[in-house]
Amino acid sequence: MSEYVITVIAHGPALSVELVDSFESEFISRIGSFTSKKLSPRAIDYYVNPQDPQEAADSIKRDLLTKSPKYDVIFQRSDARKDKKLFIFDMDSTLIYQEVIELIAAYANIEDKVAEITERAMNGELDFNESLEQRVLLLKGIDASTIWEELKHKIKITNGAKELCKALSKLGVVMGVCSGGFIPLAEYVKGELGLHYAYANQLGVDSNQALDGTTFGPIVNGDKKAELLLEIASNHGIDPAKAVAVGDGANDLKMMGVAGFGVAWNAKPNVQKQAPCCLNSDSLQDILYIMGYDDEEISRLISE
Repeated sequence: MSEYVITVIAHGPALSVELVDSFESEFISRIGSFTSKKLSPRAIDYYVNPQDPQEAADSIKRDLLTKSPKYDVIFQRSDARKDKKLFIFDMDSTLIYQEVIELIAAYANIEDKVAEITERAMNGELDFNESLEQRVLLLKGIDASTIWEELKHKIKITNGAKELCKALSKLGVVMGVCSGGFIPLAEYVKGELGLHYAYANQLGVDSNQALDGTTFGPIVNGDKKAELLLEIASNHGIDPAKAVAVGDGANDLKMMGVAGFGVAWNAKPNVQKQAPCCLNSDSLQDILYIMGYDDEEISRLISE
C-alpha cells in the first residue's frame, strides 16, 4: 500500500493549536492512524495509508469547499513529491499580480470592458480564443511604440515567486511560463525569474505602430499550454509525471491534467473545484511546503 501525505498550510502566519486539533479530529481521524512532521509554524505534513486514497482525497476536498477554512490541504503520494523535474507557470495573476491585457486597456480607458470578458474566460464561462479575440479587438489603435517598456515598470511579481524559482533552479528543475498574455512581458518575466522558456500570444501592429486589433501566430490557449508542457518535457527527456503546472484560470486546467501534479493558485471557484490541489496563501514560495521542504531546507535553497 502506497503512503500518502496530507500537507496543511495556513493562509496566515501560523497554524494555531486549536486549528490543528480541529483538523486532526475532523479530517485525519476519518482516515486512520498517522504520523506528522512540522515543516514550519505555518505547515504540517501528515503521513497516512488510506484504504481508498481517492475517496480520502475527495472527502477532504468536499469539506474544504464547504467550510472554506483558513488553510489549504494538499493530498498526494509521498514518494515522488520532491522528485519534480519541470515546472510550467501561467503568468497573469500567477507569476505576476496583474492581467496584462487590462493594463494595456487602461491606456484607452476601457479596462472595465476588458476585465469583464477576462473574468468570464477565467471562470470557464467563455471560450478562451473567443475572449482573446474580443479583448484584443478592443485594444485597436493603442500606441504600441513604447507600451511594453512602460508596462515593465508596472508589472508586480507575485510574492514568493522569485524565491520559489531560485529554489527550483538550485534543484535543477526546468522552468517555463506559458501565458495567454503577450510575449514581450512573458520574456521580461522569464528574465526576472530565471526561467528557461517563455510562450505567449503576439499582438499585431499596423504601419503607424498602433495595435491593429489582431493577434498573429499560434494562440496560447488551454490546449496549447498542455501541448507546450509535453513538448518541453519531451525535449528534456522528462517524464510528464514529474512535471508540475501552476495557474489560476480555467485555461490552465488542461496543462494541470497532463502534468503529474497541478497547483491552482488563488484560483477562481470553478477552477478550485477541478484542480488537483489548491493554494490560497499569499506566497508562491509555499509550493516548497507542498514539495515537502521544511523551513530550514527552504532557507538553504533560497540563500545566496
